[in-house]
Amino acid sequence: MEIIFGRENAEVLREKYTVLDLETIQYGEDKDIEVFCLISAEKIGLTDLSTLQHYIKLHNQFLEGYKNKNYDFCRQGIDVLRGQFGGELDTFYDEIARRINEIDPQE
Repeated sequence: MEIIFGRENAEVLREKYTVLDLETIQYGEDKDIEVFCLISAEKIGLTDLSTLQHYIKLHNQFLEGYKNKNYDFCRQGIDVLRGQFGGELDTFYDEIARRINEIDPQE
């Protein structure tokens, strides 16, 4: 996975590559920067091409659920998304799961 900083940079690459939103992070005291990832074609096998759009949509719904604090949906989404995109985002999903468990521990 390659990390891309800034929406403008991501949009240029999105025309030719699979680019996924990740999150917005604080950069400095008063700036935020949007972070994206580029998934290389080698990581997406031919058999995965037919379901790629489905998992991109689920990834975006997962991010929306995280923003809206719908943590149960996120936990379910992580279970489904882990291993997709050639496993390139698994560490990202693990980090979000860790954050969720700190905020909303499961019993």
